[in-house]
Amino acid sequence: MRYFDATRLFRRAHSTTPTGIDRVDLAYWYALRERGSVNCLINGLDGFHELGNGEVDAFADRLPRVWSGESEGFNANELARLRRRPSRIRAALNWWYRRRPLRDLLAGHDLEYVAKNHPDELEALDSSYSRGVYHTPTGWEDREHSGAFFGVSHAMLGRTAYLKQLAAHEPLKRVFFIHDTIPCDFPQFCRKHEGLRHLLRIRNAFRYGTHLVVNSNYTLERLENWRLLMALPERPMEVIPIGLEPRFVDGSDGDAQQSGRSYFVVLGTIEPRKNHMLLLEVWKNFVATLPEAEVPQLKVVGGSGWDNDEVMKLLSDDILRPHVEHLDALADNVLRPLLQRARAMLFPSFVEGWGMPMVEALGMRVPVIASDIPAFHEAGQGVPELHDPTDKEGWSQAILEHAQDTSPAREAQLHRMNTFVPPTWEDHFRQLEKFVGTDALS
Repeated sequence: MRYFDATRLFRRAHSTTPTGIDRVDLAYWYALRERGSVNCLINGLDGFHELGNGEVDAFADRLPRVWSGESEGFNANELARLRRRPSRIRAALNWWYRRRPLRDLLAGHDLEYVAKNHPDELEALDSSYSRGVYHTPTGWEDREHSGAFFGVSHAMLGRTAYLKQLAAHEPLKRVFFIHDTIPCDFPQFCRKHEGLRHLLRIRNAFRYGTHLVVNSNYTLERLENWRLLMALPERPMEVIPIGLEPRFVDGSDGDAQQSGRSYFVVLGTIEPRKNHMLLLEVWKNFVATLPEAEVPQLKVVGGSGWDNDEVMKLLSDDILRPHVEHLDALADNVLRPLLQRARAMLFPSFVEGWGMPMVEALGMRVPVIASDIPAFHEAGQGVPELHDPTDKEGWSQAILEHAQDTSPAREAQLHRMNTFVPPTWEDHFRQLEKFVGTDALS
């Protein structure tokens, strides 16, 4: 039997645009369904329940149409039968009991100290931490479970009680996808306490997983670093790049331009790690030093995240607004043509585990100017133009160069795209089958 954790997909169903992890989640569901019967597990603070293949089909088939703008989103009634909400009182009690250990862990210690000296205490951060009964489906513990379980979402790895229930069935292979270790490596770019929570996820992955899939060699190296710090057992790990959806690969030459001013696109949630401030400072300088007609346009696509007050303030600045446009998260049918007509996609992140928007842009033959970071060397295959994420002058020159109608740098990148090989989901699951075993996917 094959099981798939669908918790994140149902929680994200209210969103009209997917994140990268959402796309990976859905790709795994489709791949498993194509190979036969698969049961979905939905977990919450007070337990998990099980849904059969047929109960999820209509939802999973409609979800990509919602993301592409072809269908309306789901309402609460449609989702109610697919998930069970835990008691809010129980959730509040869980947090009350976890708050004190969390505070004690943080007091004067960095993440490496906690990883080396107090890994067992991370259990206190578990959202299913043992207050009250953690429920399992009727008869679950009495049945023998074999085959494979696939968990793609990081959030799932924070539920220790859930993973213990799965691991109690030793013949069941437990395949976890680790997208990055960013909250541990760069906690300053994440929400408060996220680094500690991610330490728990990494610890659980090695304690309860049998096979770990990662998206890049960079993620693999950082994951191994934290495994050693926490003295966790070794597990088979495999680098398998994320596949590119077919609609992001076409015969466009990347030169289809809308009439009027040249524009650039930056795509992603507005949060510190994405480094939007660099671009806004570059554009402030353009406005101050260039004739108005020569200032290119910047389209900032993405919803508001956290710790972004200064960025959001600049996005509404009267001086920048004629040249910088903020667009909330866009459906694929709007985003795709917007990207195709851009002079380039800009990707100034301080750190990434992979770089799905970069790969999507390159698949459509749209030039990319990005940060010189390890994951982008892997994802970009040597095609994008890379600059230090703090080098404002380098970014300014690259953007102005790509804005020209006849740009040698842009033409050179378009030529390099001839060597770009878009990763496919077919290759991904072929590698996965070889790694985990034919019996786990067939």
